[in-house]
Amino acid sequence: MSERPYVICHVFAGLNGHIDGAYMFDPAAASPRAEYARLQGSFGADAIAYGAMTTKGFEGADVPEVDATADVPTGDYVAPHREDRFYISIDPAGEIAWRSATYRRTGHDDAHVIEVLTASTPRGYRAYLRDRGTSYVLAGKDTLDLPLALEKLRSLFGIERLLVCGGGKTDMSFLAAGVLDELSLVLAPTVSGEPGVASVFDEMPGAAVRSHAFELKRMERVGGNGLHLVYKVLR
Repeated sequence: MSERPYVICHVFAGLNGHIDGAYMFDPAAASPRAEYARLQGSFGADAIAYGAMTTKGFEGADVPEVDATADVPTGDYVAPHREDRFYISIDPAGEIAWRSATYRRTGHDDAHVIEVLTASTPRGYRAYLRDRGTSYVLAGKDTLDLPLALEKLRSLFGIERLLVCGGGKTDMSFLAAGVLDELSLVLAPTVSGEPGVASVFDEMPGAAVRSHAFELKRMERVGGNGLHLVYKVLR
């Protein structure tokens, strides 16, 4: 049995690979976008993961008020929770000002929030999370160790199937770390060309650039003129 969850990157994009922009709101994208949302609930995933920038789009960009002098126990923190679904926030800098330890979104099951941090994430932010009943795991000293994070998510929370849904740098971090198993890509039959917009996979500034190969498993037409492409990640 694998020591980490099976990881699927599930993304909605325009024909130029952008994951944000005016293309999303073109009437021709409405049906494929609805199909993307329907598919998100069809994978039987225990958890869904987003990067800090995407989470700020959901939670707002408020800065968390932390006590820099707070004392906090070492190690991971599993907060009491009733939910059996999880929202994984990839947030090593400790940027998200959570209003609640339960993530609620219309049409989705309530999800317990788990922050993925590193040992260098400020202690004050970890104390902030504990005060709000939000769980966290520490993975890596100064840089994020995603394989270790995934092992902890499985061992501490029983997560066996995880969806990664952006942004582009988060998607790439899973791919580059060798812990992405599958890509589920829904393409809208639309395009917009805003400069500087995130794509399905984006490297962090300064990261070494290398190519990654995929094997097409299946494809189908969805939502009229959209496409759903499913790829296996080749190691």
